[in-house]
Amino acid sequence: MALSTSRSHRLKVWLLLELSVLYSAYFVLRFGGLWTENDTAVFTQVTARMLSAQSVLFPGQYSHGFGYPTWLGSLSLLTGLSVPVMNTIVMPFIAMLLFTIAAYIAYRTFLNSDKLAALSVLLIFAIPDVMFTLLRGNHEKLNIVLMLWALVVLFRAFRAVQQGSMRESAVWIGLFYVFVFTNATVNDYFASTFAVAASLTLIGGWILLRLNTPATIQYRPQIVRLGSYVIGSWLLVWWVMLYVFPPAGHDFALAHTALNKIVDLFLTLHTSSNPYSAPASQWAGKLDQILVASFRWVLSVVSIVIWGYALWKMIWRKHTWSFEHLFLLALYGAFGFLVALAIPLDFTGMNAGTNLEVRNFPYYALMASPVLVWGLIPRLETLKTTLRPWVTTSSAIVLAVFVLIGLFKSTLDPVISNQWMFYTPTERQALSAFNHHSRSETIWTGPDNRLVYADMMWHFRNRGDNTVTGFQFSQADRDLLISPEVIASSLVEQKPVPPYLNQNRIYDNGSAQIYRLRPQTPFEN
Repeated sequence: MALSTSRSHRLKVWLLLELSVLYSAYFVLRFGGLWTENDTAVFTQVTARMLSAQSVLFPGQYSHGFGYPTWLGSLSLLTGLSVPVMNTIVMPFIAMLLFTIAAYIAYRTFLNSDKLAALSVLLIFAIPDVMFTLLRGNHEKLNIVLMLWALVVLFRAFRAVQQGSMRESAVWIGLFYVFVFTNATVNDYFASTFAVAASLTLIGGWILLRLNTPATIQYRPQIVRLGSYVIGSWLLVWWVMLYVFPPAGHDFALAHTALNKIVDLFLTLHTSSNPYSAPASQWAGKLDQILVASFRWVLSVVSIVIWGYALWKMIWRKHTWSFEHLFLLALYGAFGFLVALAIPLDFTGMNAGTNLEVRNFPYYALMASPVLVWGLIPRLETLKTTLRPWVTTSSAIVLAVFVLIGLFKSTLDPVISNQWMFYTPTERQALSAFNHHSRSETIWTGPDNRLVYADMMWHFRNRGDNTVTGFQFSQADRDLLISPEVIASSLVEQKPVPPYLNQNRIYDNGSAQIYRLRPQTPFEN
């Protein structure tokens, strides 16, 4: 029986790893590896500049942390692959494998079940917000993995103390602080977010325990230890921001600005911006918009109901949950509170970290998934024998559909999205020709920043004083890059294409052309 269980456990892990590789392969190969977006382009450029400067401190550095460029640059040097190739082709596979292993072990710790842990990870594959966060070329993949490992070793420390092994506990706590410190060097905001969530978890757990007298005595030592670990986490984050990587220290001023803007928001009831109005125009139709957000709402609503019911049982029924389940419930509430707090912050119109709700939601979803599985699966197993196969099969089909929809959303597939993240080889070739043969020129590349990001990623070294622009065409744009993709993108976004047929065609590779506006004065070329 033990052998069978061991085989079943290994099979679950291998299936999850294979699924993560398949998901990564689709993400990378859907557009032949030619994809990019804002953060991917920025971190590719930052990493290349860091390698050129041979230092993490250089003009134009990423001010919130140096961990991801350092990791990406090191892998690039070790493999001999260019930074763009490493960030867009290789890194998605590495990120998904690291996440799958960390998430499975973390959920197994929370739920004390191989099956429930595997189902929780499987559920994450249906959440495109989390998948895109892991697959895109920025620091968040590391922040998520480091957070999950920090939670795992924290539980190992608690268990070691319960077993009376203080030496083992010290090792686990040392690892916990290593993960927290590394997380802070990767990105101080998300390390602070984890520290805030841990603080809220501590407060929430203490309140719940105070309301439930039988559990108070049992879990009081763990709560006290958690308090000391939270304080240590905050000290590490501040140490990184103030001394290890001083550029991150400007976030203290940013926090003060955010507080002032929130006060102004609630005193004046005037919003500086509405970041939630833009995504509606991103999708091809109303049905597409509903479909891509459907599982997000299912996950949130069902997990909130389960969470509320668990709290009700604990407070009014005096039910005592295990410490793992109690900590999961507290973490869920903490990250849910951070998502709710991000919404008014988004309406303040701050430039730094725009749309914090989108940035915080993946962390909430990581806690919502095991809560949902923990609440639903035991009830599914209580169904009648004749009914259970039908419900199980139907649930599997629905989940597969949600995973497929998530694939389309995470790749911004033209089937459902009006804003794309791919570019073609001929468009990249045209950008290369423009940068090589032009001096002090500005080129318009489409109704969005799709090709601006591609140029930023591949040609920032030889761009010189040229400028690559997107969105609204202006008279300063002397050159136009026209391709079938630019025309199609303009059509789906319902934006005009500048008149180009009567202009001078100065480059043509068969698919992409560059047109230069005809000179209006003798002083123009």
